[in-house]
Amino acid sequence: MRAYLEESNQDLLYQIAVVQELLGKTSVCGELTPYVGQIIRICEGLRLSAQRNLQDLSYGLDETLNDILAATQSVSAFFEVVNTRLAAPVVRAKVEDRLGLLVLRFLHDSHTKTASLPFGLADGSFAVYPTDKIPPVYLVPTSRQTTLLYLSLLFHEFGHLLYACHKPELDELVKDFQAVVARALAPKSVRSRAGAAKSSTFRRQVVTAWYTWAQEFYCDAVGITIGGPCFLKAFSHYFRTRSNDQYYVPRDQQLQRRHPVTWLRTKMLVDRARKHGMDTLGDGVQHAWEATARVLGVHEDYEGTWADEFFVPLRQMLDDMIEESQPYQHRPSDVPVPGGGEKNLSPVQLCNLAWGQFEADGKSYRAWEKAAIEAFLRGA
Repeated sequence: MRAYLEESNQDLLYQIAVVQELLGKTSVCGELTPYVGQIIRICEGLRLSAQRNLQDLSYGLDETLNDILAATQSVSAFFEVVNTRLAAPVVRAKVEDRLGLLVLRFLHDSHTKTASLPFGLADGSFAVYPTDKIPPVYLVPTSRQTTLLYLSLLFHEFGHLLYACHKPELDELVKDFQAVVARALAPKSVRSRAGAAKSSTFRRQVVTAWYTWAQEFYCDAVGITIGGPCFLKAFSHYFRTRSNDQYYVPRDQQLQRRHPVTWLRTKMLVDRARKHGMDTLGDGVQHAWEATARVLGVHEDYEGTWADEFFVPLRQMLDDMIEESQPYQHRPSDVPVPGGGEKNLSPVQLCNLAWGQFEADGKSYRAWEKAAIEAFLRGA
């Protein structure tokens, strides 16, 4: 055991040194500098912990081996997070990251609980590793990092970080909604013991699934609260023609997924849009999804995981969650009209303007987008 622990900690020191060397020689955008500093400090702390383990081993006390093993496992686990997640935004950093980083800087600066948190940007499907304990890393598909139309989907991912920052309060609101689901799914009568057991199992599975589903609805609500039209347009266009499972997912698969069926998410976003006075846009999105479903031959069916009586309680839960977490709320000035003076724009204004330009003149959009991004980066 002693030899194994010595070997493990020596290897940790070597691997940590490799990462530290990579971090030290990488050039990054200024917006990423706080993140780099935080990761460097984390690596140094891990290095000192591994050295401490070797120092403790040098005393030759068998009674300390279990404690040293636990300490070694802890360092190994944390370094694995650094090595597979936290180092990547620095090692892969490129000049083109700046657009996404500026959007993230705006989002973090918009809330008191996130303003001081450094963050990273990496490649992948839209996602985030949300935590207020170590720097969050946002994932964005490669081509979406340097174009405008879908950058507003980051507003949803920022919602996951807000949830982490307000977890105790928001968890309570979700728990109340889960109770609504449990009551609604309770059988009115029981015909057999086997039937009752099966019904009870299904009810528990649905109630459990709604813990993560509620968070996704919340993050969608954060997205449209921050971005307004640009978020709903990006969400609808991104998912509407992606695959049939955006509209229907068999029950057993639904219960294993973190995300609720996208068509249901879209319906709630349309409701949020109307709350924000975007009735025409909401109607258009709703009709587009219904038309696509007809073409696909898909009928709306959530196989018992959703009931219309959930709608009002879910809407109230989202209202309460937004009130509790207080994300940035878009204003009329955040939805500028193309050609109306496009200088010193915020990321929200830029994303809304991009959709306005795209819808007004799709043929010239690419050239406009390139010039708009260059102007935005110069003014930042």
